[in-house]
Amino acid sequence: MAVIPKPDAKLMNNALHYAETLRDIDDDHHGLAHVLLYLAEYSRQLKLVADAAEQYIRFGQDAQLHTNLTIALEKLSTYELEAETMEPPRFGLD
Repeated sequence: MAVIPKPDAKLMNNALHYAETLRDIDDDHHGLAHVLLYLAEYSRQLKLVADAAEQYIRFGQDAQLHTNLTIALEKLSTYELEAETMEPPRFGLD
């Protein structure tokens, strides 16, 4: 797979706003808005884990940094569990 350049903040915000609008008006027939919104939140949670892991490794495996990493991992795990157990999207088929 080719490397996709990271979108700037304006493009990302516009895409997320449009995705939310499509979901709000129930016009996400192909599920693209649903996938984008899920991946954006997953990416945000994963970034918190990566940041906590980097601090933990970089600054000597401090107990508080270990706690921060554990909390970030738990939040990611909770998000995944909640996302998997929610009612599936309708995709405009109802």
